[in-house]
Amino acid sequence: MKISSLLIIFFIFNISFSQEDKVYLKGLTRKEIRDMKRKKKEQDIIARYKAMGLNQWGIDENAQTWYLALKYHLPTSRQSNGLPILRQYQTFTEESSKIYPLWIINGQQFNSPPLDVQALSPLIRKVKILVSAAETNRWGKQARAGVIVLETLR
Repeated sequence: MKISSLLIIFFIFNISFSQEDKVYLKGLTRKEIRDMKRKKKEQDIIARYKAMGLNQWGIDENAQTWYLALKYHLPTSRQSNGLPILRQYQTFTEESSKIYPLWIINGQQFNSPPLDVQALSPLIRKVKILVSAAETNRWGKQARAGVIVLETLR
């Protein structure tokens, strides 16, 4: 008897809250609902970043190396001397072997990352890691070890 009464109370409680949500959402358009969901998702991501000690874009501003600064965006990569290794590309000749990715910062190409991590990391607003051959095809042979695309404040 007690279990059935608890179940009935639970269902009534659950139905009343779901009806309140429907009433609130009834006056909104699909676009407004989609925007609300997107904003909620962005807030959840920012809260997760803050819990990990990162800024709102997922960058560790106090990191000493690029690998540590971009670690959240580099889940499967390795590091060597503080630089991330996305995909190691090796050939038979030593000079054509490349282990470090190509860096694209605000549309400009660099074969090595900027030296001052702590000066640039607070300015980064968007990070895109390109590893597969299809993604790196745009940059050709230079991108055979992967590409790290950074967009900063200008």
